[in-house]
Amino acid sequence: MRSIYLKEDDYYFRSFFAATALNEGIHYWEIVADSQTEHELKIGISKSLECDQRTAFCDYEFGWAFFGVGQLRHNSNAQGDKYGKVFKRQGVLGIFLNMNKGTLAFAIDGQYFGVAYEDPQLKVGPIYPAVAILHNAGCTLVTGK
Repeated sequence: MRSIYLKEDDYYFRSFFAATALNEGIHYWEIVADSQTEHELKIGISKSLECDQRTAFCDYEFGWAFFGVGQLRHNSNAQGDKYGKVFKRQGVLGIFLNMNKGTLAFAIDGQYFGVAYEDPQLKVGPIYPAVAILHNAGCTLVTGK
């Protein structure tokens, strides 16, 4: 288990990445919401560790995410399809990456929302679990499920 909490005056998304890359197979991990979080998180995966640290990883073509307002984000900081439900101060977000099929899906508190993304790029590593947080926000990563 690993926790992160950002508290700053700036209003920029800050991206954080797992230290270990995923290269093949099927993976599942969870993000537990922090009750003190003031802004929704962007949670998902990135094929690159290189991005402006004042942006979210999913603003770029190499990032795919669930945005806690109940939307998806990929290669955009402003537009995304509606998906799931709000995830902010409570609950557990499950992330399912199937690199065999090239799919990424999410669930909140055990409610599965179906495949969010299907993309051949998701079949090839390295892929890094990632989270982008804003202003006063945090979460806990749980692996080994």
